[in-house]
Amino acid sequence: MMKKKITYKDAGVDIEKADDIITLSKKNIQETFSDNVLSSIGGFGSMYSLKDFFVGFKDPVLVQSIDGVGTKMSVARAANNFKYIGHDLVNACCNDVAATGAQPLTFLDYVAGSGLEKEVVAEIIKSVASECGKHGVSLVGGETAEMPGTYHKNEYDLVGVATGVIEKDKIIDGSSVRSGDIAVGVHSSGLHTNGYSLARKLIFDSLGLSASDLLPGYGVSVADCLLVPHTNYSTLIQTLNKKNINIKSIAHITGGGLVDNIPRVLPKHLSLDININSWPKMPIFEFFTNYLDIEKRDLYQTFNMGVGLVLIVGAAEKERLQAVVGAENCSEIGVVIKDDSSGVYLNEK
Repeated sequence: MMKKKITYKDAGVDIEKADDIITLSKKNIQETFSDNVLSSIGGFGSMYSLKDFFVGFKDPVLVQSIDGVGTKMSVARAANNFKYIGHDLVNACCNDVAATGAQPLTFLDYVAGSGLEKEVVAEIIKSVASECGKHGVSLVGGETAEMPGTYHKNEYDLVGVATGVIEKDKIIDGSSVRSGDIAVGVHSSGLHTNGYSLARKLIFDSLGLSASDLLPGYGVSVADCLLVPHTNYSTLIQTLNKKNINIKSIAHITGGGLVDNIPRVLPKHLSLDININSWPKMPIFEFFTNYLDIEKRDLYQTFNMGVGLVLIVGAAEKERLQAVVGAENCSEIGVVIKDDSSGVYLNEK
């Protein structure tokens, strides 16, 4: 039998290219390292010292979250703009960790595709590192994977893992929420990282628009609307904790919108009565309201509709909370009520 001369590179995996990506990204990654990072780039495992950090902790609890950017990556690809896609990834994960009250400490990223373009992947990693550094999170490791035959050509997948820590008796889990408590919605910057499959179906498939076209009636490009980065709320939550504001519950409004995410942090037999006219609507959400023939509840179950984070506090704590967040950045959106459905009511008041 004649042997076939086929290399790994012939099969679609270029190891030298992966090494080049690490070389291009090394400086950006290292700039995120705190003194707690013990490992260097390229090791088998990432090491992070907790000795000094845990001084004063009685019962420290690690909190972890894994997430991706979904099909927002397809929009970035269409627009050839990866500048902020790493911001989306970091903030999607770190916000989830912070929703428990925890402080995010470390981050891992995973970039995969059919074939990796060095400049594109380096830009993505730079974006991840930039946002990590901005919020005091160490990018301690990651993985790049070429998987020909698994992904379509020029298609990428981006996933991240954030790890944080919190004192056990300070965990925010919604158990103290009571009827009459107030929900304050912190405004979003746009779609964040959810609802993109529907957005792409409407804008690209049904309306036939491209990323560079103007969004009908709004004078701004499709790419500029859809690629606004996911807001970071983890730093805000840490500020609220330091000011001893008694937050009873936090919902990061991601996939499932207000409808599905708020019940995750409410005790049984309590619901949230929301006034959907209580916060300003951004042009992109007005666009969806005008162009999509779907039920109102479906709209609020797909998109965040302008509210990226919901904080539930006692009525007496509301003004202190709003003063820290900033009146221009948040709105009182609803009140907790006794209700066996344990859900969300969307009302226009």
